[in-house]
Amino acid sequence: MAESPVSLAASLVDSFTVQFAESYPGAFGAFLPQRYISELTSVETYDGYHHIPPAFRAASVAIELKAGSAGVELYHKLVIAMLIARWGESRAATPIPVSVAAQYDVEFRRILAQFDTNPDGFYVLGNDLFNKDLAICRGKLIPCGAELVDTFSGVPRRIASRGGVGQLFSVLRFFYGRSGGFRPFYELHMDPRARREFTAEGWDRCFLRIADMLEMNPDIKGVFGSSWWYDPEVERITPRIGYLRQRPLQNGATVFRMGSDQAAIINATGFSRARRELYDKGEYLPTNYLMAWARDDLLGWAKHARAEGLHV
Repeated sequence: MAESPVSLAASLVDSFTVQFAESYPGAFGAFLPQRYISELTSVETYDGYHHIPPAFRAASVAIELKAGSAGVELYHKLVIAMLIARWGESRAATPIPVSVAAQYDVEFRRILAQFDTNPDGFYVLGNDLFNKDLAICRGKLIPCGAELVDTFSGVPRRIASRGGVGQLFSVLRFFYGRSGGFRPFYELHMDPRARREFTAEGWDRCFLRIADMLEMNPDIKGVFGSSWWYDPEVERITPRIGYLRQRPLQNGATVFRMGSDQAAIINATGFSRARRELYDKGEYLPTNYLMAWARDDLLGWAKHARAEGLHV
């Protein structure tokens, strides 16, 4: 039987502790990682996953000054291993669905295995992928397969002014009439390392896991995400990924125009020749849309989907 990721992490905590203490004795004594665990795992905040608690950020900066880039990367590996090793305690304090617990097992094994394969410069606070791994381990991001889910977020009210009068009324109808407010919501985040789940079936499984979480957290008003793939134009240009927009829309969700930016252009044109050619000809401008799906509608879809035989 394979060793659990929690046990593997505990072994690595011992190894990394010895390595760091011997290599950087002054830094280790001044910045014991146990001091920052409670701050790192206090995740009920509307700040996004990229927000790093101030004391931990300050410690990372100070360690890099004392021990260099290799030292701070080893320290961050130690912190991640410690967070995984303590996962049993965290799960006892905040119960999660079985379907989501299985995804944590998958992600923890990946994170631990990649300690030996990620390049130098990965384990730094300026790297988004490292911030995602840290957020998974500290409980801010929940792995749900196709997407990572921020446990506690809010829909930006500026969407009311992004699409004209029609969108203003649509925003008011949805958030005051359907979902009951702008927060708290779960928020979707894409991780390119989960690309294997980027299928219609993978997204259905993701939404079923989110439904499981909503069942256990009645205060959460629904789920939302912002991306270029919720743009109606994408479905016309690349119909094979129309499920990304249609599954929520056909089951009570609404989309709201947010506008274009450089990230939307790069992401929308980077993996499709058709979208790239239309953009180059000025016939398509990648545009972000926000998709919001109220809890009752998502739970209704999940109940029907399970009755039809869909499971995670």
